[in-house]
Amino acid sequence: MASDSPLWPLLSEAPTAEDLARCVHCGLCLSSCPTYIVTGLEVESPRGRIHMAKLVNEGRSELTPAIQQHWELCLQCRACEAVCPSGVPYGRIQEHARAQLDHAAPKQRGQRRVRKFLLRNVIARPRVLAAAMAPARWYANSFARRLARRSGLLRGRLGAMESQLPRNVGRPYRPANTASPSAAATDETSSGVLFTGCVMGELFGNVHRATERVYARAGIDLRATPGQGCCGALHAHDGDLEFARKLARKNIAALETTTGPIVVNSAGCGAAMKEYGDLLSGDPKWASRAAAFAVRVKDSSELLNDFPGGSFEGRVAYQDACHLAHAQRIREQPRTLLGTLAGCSLVETPGADVCCGAAGIYSLVQSEMSGVLRQRKADQFAAARPDVVVTANPGCHLQYEAAVRQAGIPARVMHLMEVLDEAASSNSQQQD
Repeated sequence: MASDSPLWPLLSEAPTAEDLARCVHCGLCLSSCPTYIVTGLEVESPRGRIHMAKLVNEGRSELTPAIQQHWELCLQCRACEAVCPSGVPYGRIQEHARAQLDHAAPKQRGQRRVRKFLLRNVIARPRVLAAAMAPARWYANSFARRLARRSGLLRGRLGAMESQLPRNVGRPYRPANTASPSAAATDETSSGVLFTGCVMGELFGNVHRATERVYARAGIDLRATPGQGCCGALHAHDGDLEFARKLARKNIAALETTTGPIVVNSAGCGAAMKEYGDLLSGDPKWASRAAAFAVRVKDSSELLNDFPGGSFEGRVAYQDACHLAHAQRIREQPRTLLGTLAGCSLVETPGADVCCGAAGIYSLVQSEMSGVLRQRKADQFAAARPDVVVTANPGCHLQYEAAVRQAGIPARVMHLMEVLDEAASSNSQQQD
């Protein structure tokens, strides 16, 4: 296809022929793909979308509205990668496919431009994001929320979005406002960096504070270094690879002079940061720095071998965050940590590792499919009736708040670090 074609303007960002050729169309991915599970359509499966990318890459098809629709319905959960015998880097293929949509979408171009503007100028700008999140934080903790729910006005898509807000939102957590721990690391303690991110710090500040306390009990002193910011995952997933690289460089520059592991309690952020080396592989000035940085990134569940445990009574349903289970291949560590807590009864629900439908901004732009997947989770929760639903990703957390309400059960939704913190606090009170 000619390089000046208006339907494929970014040949430098197109999925590589090498990546596409790794798919042998065996079909083992089909039963793991959420959109295929729901629709049963080949075009909504990983190999179907890869075939379309090949057609466009080879000039045998234009970038049509139908292809755009099939690509955009993908959740990018990467469940297919975890079962693929050929090691197809499907996440990378989808990001590069969407880079074409970002610049030459056949339809809904205005919507994509608005999305790009908001991701760049709200999500990636701490002060703007703080101002945007302030009303949501106030509403979540106010009496007005109860009035709104009783009024019957919260219906349809508005009601679904409102139900995703956590029941209580604590104060935000920002690196610039966080004092360094008073005691320096000793022979008995080691140090690390707490990655705070964007939405995570604004809506889930309590999770960051819980993570600090959990790690302190495990002998690791975490510090939230100023200068860090949004990881760029949402931008990369939406096809804005140029801006994702810009954010990656910013985080590397801010944190590469620190020491110790970079601890991330958001599965999506952690997966993106562990792949900074791949994201910046074509930049000779940053490639080696990105690769060195990525090695230091650890999910918050990876380094707690010395966590003292505690007591946490109740039935707990752990739900695998897609980018933790499928991209980072971390499944057992969270379950092992929960299994050490006295009184904690782990309840495995069917499809705990199937995407909940949150997927970054997916629940906003693909609300119908997101709602179907959320309902599947709600049905599973209604059957299992857990006391607590545990996750490790902010988007999943929001989705499960709505799913629990749909299930009609009084379960709490908690981050893994919040559970461990509460358990350890309970243990400390018993000792006192």
